[in-house]
Amino acid sequence: MISIALCDDETKYLDYYEEKIKVIAKKNNLLVDIIRFKSGEALLFYLEDHPNKFNIIFLDIITGGINGIETALKIRTFNSEAKIIFLTTSQEFVFDSFEATPTDYLIKSFHEDKFEPTFLKAVNSLNLNESKDYLKFTFNKENYSIPLTDITHIESYKRLVIVHTTSDEYEYYYKLSDLENELKSKHFVLIHRQFLVNLSYIHKISSVEVTLKNKVTLPVSRNHYNNLKQVYINYLNGLTNL
Repeated sequence: MISIALCDDETKYLDYYEEKIKVIAKKNNLLVDIIRFKSGEALLFYLEDHPNKFNIIFLDIITGGINGIETALKIRTFNSEAKIIFLTTSQEFVFDSFEATPTDYLIKSFHEDKFEPTFLKAVNSLNLNESKDYLKFTFNKENYSIPLTDITHIESYKRLVIVHTTSDEYEYYYKLSDLENELKSKHFVLIHRQFLVNLSYIHKISSVEVTLKNKVTLPVSRNHYNNLKQVYINYLNGLTNL
């Protein structure tokens, strides 16, 4: 099942794109679940309780209240995996949208032919058949299993590691150095002897700090900066080659 959000303040476009998705899905034997929203605020309110609900999000850029780009940037603070496709009446906003790492953008029209290949491209990049990787641990006799895609960074504190996710924090007794080895192939990188970061949540890097997409700032040690730069460049190159 592919879960899709449609966000547009005009009912005629919600109706049009919902029907178009259903026709394409039927033609390609896809199961889809579509939920409609008439504002960015309504979408974000829904996502507060269901942060990883949607695989694909269609966002109208020009809406009343918070616009589509601002909505997308807020979504990226807790979800780096969803495929965001912008809907717009003008190309002038395209460059402004890059920070939200959209999959694509579409010029809104009732007579365009780009929608189907754009939608199918997003579907094909979802890797729906791949099982999620989890960080599993036990603390105070409770067993935990946290999806790696939900983890923004991991912090070492005394004999504990603190796992920071998009919505919560967890801690247990473990060595950060051991976690580094276990998660190195899962897009995590050590930026400081106390911090291991999920590459997909990095917003900005400098020689002294990393800013995450949720606006958390973490220190970068001099010994780890060059490796961080190279690993992040390789990660971004891998994304562009998908």
